[in-house]
Parts: sequence; structure tokens; C-alpha cells
Amino acid sequence: MTDDHGRTRKPARQSPRADRAEHRQRPDQWRLPPLRIEQSECISCDACVEACPSQFGAAFNLGHMMAIIPELCSGCGKCLPPVCPVDCIYPDEEWAPAPDDWWTRPFGPEDPYVAQDGTRRPPVEPSRIRRW
Repeated sequence: MTDDHGRTRKPARQSPRADRAEHRQRPDQWRLPPLRIEQSECISCDACVEACPSQFGAAFNLGHMMAIIPELCSGCGKCLPPVCPVDCIYPDEEWAPAPDDWWTRPFGPEDPYVAQDGTRRPPVEPSRIRRW
């Protein structure tokens, strides 16, 4: 598979993100804590999903709530204001592993970070998330 510039695009399942998802581990070299969404403040606008770089692909709309999978989150802050309109995303210094049911999203049929052809979604391509 190639992109519009003739570069080869690998399947998303052959990426470092896939390895982190498979082993459910955060790299030790990531110095920033993962981020978390404060559910009582979140308006489920999906802006964090759009802003999260696809090489991390940590923010998800779980249907009933928004969530950031800490093992996939580098703490880069791309989802923070002004992206998040209500400023409901915070560093999670004492994070706990993501619940098992959250792990059905990465590489599942509704993974917004995987393009239709199975490759990682390029940053300029909009995700496949639903809009309110």
C-alpha cells in the first residue's frame, strides 16, 4: 500500500502502537504521565480523538463515555486546550491499567486511528468517528 506521495504504508497491526496494545504496556522512555478524561466535565465532543496522533491512538469514544487508554498515551498534550473545549483532560500521575473492555477498541472495527485500508490513519486524514 502506498500513500499519495508514493510512500509505502505498513499495516497498522505492524506498528509500535500494535505492540503496546498487544502487551498492554507503556514504554519506559515516555517521561510524561498519561492523560485522563474527567468524566463529570467531559461533553463527549470527540475532539480528543481527532487530535490524538495516530501513532499513539489513545483516545476513544466508548459510546457511553470518552476514555484515554493510559498504556497508549504518551502524554504529548495534543488533546489539551484549545482542542478540548471544556478543559477536562488532566495528567494522571497515579494511573492504573485500562480496564479489559477498553482493549476491544484498538484495532477493532471502529478504531478511528486505522484507515479503511488497514494502515495507520495519516494525520491529515479525518477519523471515522461519529459526530453528534
